[in-house]
Amino acid sequence: MQSKSEIAEFLRQRGIRLSLPKLEIAAHVFRQHRHFTAEEIFREINSEYPRVSRATVFNVLNAFVAHGLLRKVDVRSDAQVFDSNTSEHDHVVVAATGKIYDVTIPEKTRQLLLEQLWQQNPHLPRNPKASVIIHV
Repeated sequence: MQSKSEIAEFLRQRGIRLSLPKLEIAAHVFRQHRHFTAEEIFREINSEYPRVSRATVFNVLNAFVAHGLLRKVDVRSDAQVFDSNTSEHDHVVVAATGKIYDVTIPEKTRQLLLEQLWQQNPHLPRNPKASVIIHV
């Protein structure tokens, strides 16, 4: 999706009522696949639309999550990270740069990793559908 009319149609088809802030936020989020925080989107939007508040950005992003358009990814302890790729996948985080990459770990390997994790950390909840996030 490149044009705002394509993005507007994308949102309408998914039952989202349009507003200028939603359209601008969606334009920043859905033009290309990316991982981002609400603060990053706020800074991008705020340079063009200073009347859009942090709360609006946060609320719109969470509405997009509720409609299945974004995923939250628990890769940072200091901020929520959103992912525009909603398909099932895992992540690798490069510690030196903070860059996040989508990866596909074969199911058998994922289950082995999760079993090892649960054995070493029995207090963690067991969720066989959990995404695996590898920090390198």
